[in-house]
Amino acid sequence: MTQSVEVPLQEFVLDWTLPAPDGSRISFVASGQVTLLNGKRAYKIDGVLYIAEGGDRLRDIGNPKLFVRRNGVESSGRYWGWETITRQSGTRLADMDAYFIRTGYWAPADRSILLSLGAETGWTKKKTYSPTVRVRLVD
Repeated sequence: MTQSVEVPLQEFVLDWTLPAPDGSRISFVASGQVTLLNGKRAYKIDGVLYIAEGGDRLRDIGNPKLFVRRNGVESSGRYWGWETITRQSGTRLADMDAYFIRTGYWAPADRSILLSLGAETGWTKKKTYSPTVRVRLVD
């Protein structure tokens, strides 16, 4: 006999485009799902990061190291703090997609997860960040 278990699950897609100096662009996508587990006491972020367009132009923008980061929001509006989930070099992403999973504690006051992409470029490791996607799990 098979039992089905209902768990709160929300899908996300985060598109981000970086301009290259020659006017072309490089598009990155992170997509996946966020799930509450264990009676809403834990969360799991499961996704993939890949280059959607312009992978051959990575050197034009300094061959960035890409990362996915997460933050949480409580009912009071308090944030947990940004934490990196995965970090990949641009050349590695050009060869294959990067899968990532992150689990963590989900408190009764928690309401949503914020996700964004970031890139480190050049010798100075200048960081730029994508717009944030909010994944609401609890009303």
